[in-house]
Amino acid sequence: TMLSLRLMGGWIQAERLKRRHVTPVGEQWMARLARLCERLGVTETVRLLNSALVETPVLIGWLKPVILLPMSTITGLSEDQVEAILAHELAHVRRCDYLVRVCQSLVETLLFYHPAVWWVSRQIGIEREYCCDDLAAAACGDKIGYVHALTGLEELRGPKPRLAMAVHG
Repeated sequence: TMLSLRLMGGWIQAERLKRRHVTPVGEQWMARLARLCERLGVTETVRLLNSALVETPVLIGWLKPVILLPMSTITGLSEDQVEAILAHELAHVRRCDYLVRVCQSLVETLLFYHPAVWWVSRQIGIEREYCCDDLAAAACGDKIGYVHALTGLEELRGPKPRLAMAVHG
């Protein structure tokens, strides 16, 4: 029951992310996204929005997919780097990874007690990302450029906050 509530809560949170603190991107980015969809063979209509609530690019949805980009992505990366990041997210759409993730979540909920289920699920997630990386690098035609895009994206996130000991103990 708790995992079912967790699953439902995650879905509600994802739906909220699509609607709160988002702004549309410019027409030039929508045109680039359309060209990328064509290059990757994505037939679904994908919306692209800037979000103040996400730290990394996120794809939400299956029937009406939405890519949420952190506000700093378009201003902090070159156009080719942003295109590479978008290609990765579109690869998830092309591969129907949303459906795979839903199936994984259902299996995790039903077989929560078995440690192998959690290990296999984590491995599937890792492999899913590797497959999308391969598709994105192929779509961009430059593997090194794709790696630089990922590195630039990580640099935009900045260091994670760390706890520090106060002077007085």
